[in-house]
Order: sequence, then C-alpha cells, then structure tokens
Amino acid sequence: MLLFPIGTDRRLRGFPWVTVGLIAANCYVLLFLQHGPGASNFALVWGRFAWWMPVTYMFAHGDFLHLLGNMLFLWVFGPHAEDALGRGRFLLVYLSAGLAAAALHVLSSAVLYPVELGVGLVGASGAVMGVVALFVLRFHGVRVRFFFWWLLPGIFYVRALWVGIAFVAWDLGLALLAAGAEGIGGVAHWAHVGGFLAGGIWAWAMRLPEEGTHEVRHAEAREHAAAGAWQTAAKLLEERIAARPGDAGLHAEAAVCCEKIRGEHERAVAHWNRHLRLLLLARRHDEAIERFRDLTSRFRPRDLDPALLMRLGAAAESRGADELALPAWMALAQAHPDSEQAPAAALRAAGLLRRVGRSEEAAPVLELIASTWPHSEEALHATRALQEMASA
Repeated sequence: MLLFPIGTDRRLRGFPWVTVGLIAANCYVLLFLQHGPGASNFALVWGRFAWWMPVTYMFAHGDFLHLLGNMLFLWVFGPHAEDALGRGRFLLVYLSAGLAAAALHVLSSAVLYPVELGVGLVGASGAVMGVVALFVLRFHGVRVRFFFWWLLPGIFYVRALWVGIAFVAWDLGLALLAAGAEGIGGVAHWAHVGGFLAGGIWAWAMRLPEEGTHEVRHAEAREHAAAGAWQTAAKLLEERIAARPGDAGLHAEAAVCCEKIRGEHERAVAHWNRHLRLLLLARRHDEAIERFRDLTSRFRPRDLDPALLMRLGAAAESRGADELALPAWMALAQAHPDSEQAPAAALRAAGLLRRVGRSEEAAPVLELIASTWPHSEEALHATRALQEMASA
C-alpha cells in the first residue's frame, strides 16, 4: 500500500524561498556532487569523523527515491513552518534538527549496536522531521492531505496533531524493536526521533503551540459568526482577546459581533475604541482613517474616546482627509468639554475651517473656545483670531 502526504488545507502567506533553496541544494548534491571524487566524505561516519560531516550528511542521499521521499515531506510541511518562523529562524531550526538527529543516531549506535558506527549516515530526514514537529505543534488544528493506494487510489485528511503522534510512534516503536538486533537496518529511526525532538523543543521554546491553539479557537469563533451565533462568537473572541490584548483584528471582529447583539452598543464601542487605538499605536494611520470613515456611518464620533478622537483628527488632517478631521475634533469639543484635549481640538477645527475658506463657520467655533474655556491658552489664540477676522 502507498501512503504519503501531498498537502494541507492551510494557505501560505508568502513564497517559501528557504524551503525551495533547501530542496534545490539536496537535489544538487545528489545529482552533481555525490558521483564525483570525495563523494564518500558527505556521509557521517563516526569511525572516520570529520568536522563537516554533521552538516554534509543531511544534504546527501542514498538514491533518487530516498531523496524524493525526504523532499516530498519538506515540500509539504516546510513552507508552513517557514511561514510561521520567517526565513532565518526556519533555517536555524532545520539545521539544528539535523545536528540533533546526527547526535542521537551516533549515541544510540554506540550504546545499542556499535557495529553501525562504521556505517555512513546520509539523508535529510532528521532535519525534515524537525520541520514536521514544528509544523504539527504550531498548526495542530490544520488538516494534512494524504494520498493512498490500496486496490484503488484515494485521498483523505488527518488533523496535524495526529500526524505528528503517528510519525513519532512509528519511528520510536521501530527504533525500540531494533534495539536487540545486530544493526539498525536501512532506516535511521533514532535520527528521525532526534530531529523530531529538536523541532519540538524549538516549537515549545517559541510558544508556537499557543499560536496554534489561538488559531483553532479563532476559527471556531468565525464559524459561529458565520452561522449567526453572535453572542457565542463574541464570547470566544473576547477569550482570545484576554490572551492577546494587542491584536487589533480581534477587537474589530468582536465589535462587529457585538453590533449584532441587541443592547450591546457600549460593548461594541469599547472594542472599536481599542481597535482604533491599536492601529494608531502601530502607525497604521491609513487603516485607522478608513475604519473611522466606515464607523461614522453607524456611530456618532462622540462615542469614541477623547484622546482617540484627537489623534484620529490629526491623522486624518495629515493625510488630507479634512472631512474626517473636522467631525472628530468637533465631536471631542462638544461631547467631551471637560477633557483636557477639548479646547485644543476646537482650535484645530477652527483653524482647519479658516484654511479651507470657511471663516463664517470658524467664527462660532472660536467664540465657543473663548466662552467655554476662557482661562485656557487656546482662548487667547481664539480671541486673537476673532480680532483678525473682524479687522479683515
């Protein structure tokens, strides 16, 4: 029976340059370097150890089928691990898993079957198993697509976590069964276990399983929202927010759900306030302005936090969106007159009106400043501006 992975149901966010580069390097070594002089020096042989062998062995293979199997696994799981880690960290995990695989292979050989110390170890499978371990721990809720052929061909899906458990159980079981034999046979199962352990340690050190759990819970929330179960979706999203309070997208999704629930207007407003604040803190000003533009059709600008209105007005003005800056500042001045930003917001609104030639609208705003905050510095500027307009 044939059985091997051919893909996943997760979409990649970018092109896997490092994964492709590693596949190319492995192919190049087998096709062009292992048939030339010194080809035997690629393998890791403890009996004639050289410093480069722990690295070169993981790019060498016994034959084309050996290479094809390892590269298939690397192509299926590597791009997603690279997506999660970035290119540099992914390469570090790959190489360190290969080194850990070599170390456990040599150690197990020395303890269980010393005769194997003179046999060369080749293959990327240890490094690839490190990538598999990282994938199944980070994306444990993702489904892996397998092809099988037994009488008839077919395809089935298995959750990534079960794939990892099956791989570990298979290699560890066969490694233990071979412990009493004279040799390890044609497959270095302890090397696979060593690579998987290294990948698992990296995953836990970088707290990747938590990221995977977050994605599973987030997907559940989206499914409930798609089904119209807004209350349940909002609850699940707020549980995620408690663990990731700085995620602007989660606040936006929770706000949308709360808008759908009767009597939860204030709850929705609280999430929108946090969402906009996080966008501004991340300097995603264009996104914040567009979101504010959208919200003004469903909410009053005065629903937003005073300090947030001030920053939104400034961001909108700096990008030429005067039609958004003006209502933001006026809402702050009129709905939050006791806030310390109110007089400054009113003065900036009046200045904007004068700049665009709407002085007749600016005058009442300047008078508002002088009467509402008479002892402020802004009141002095407003009085001076009124005098200039009167004498013009």
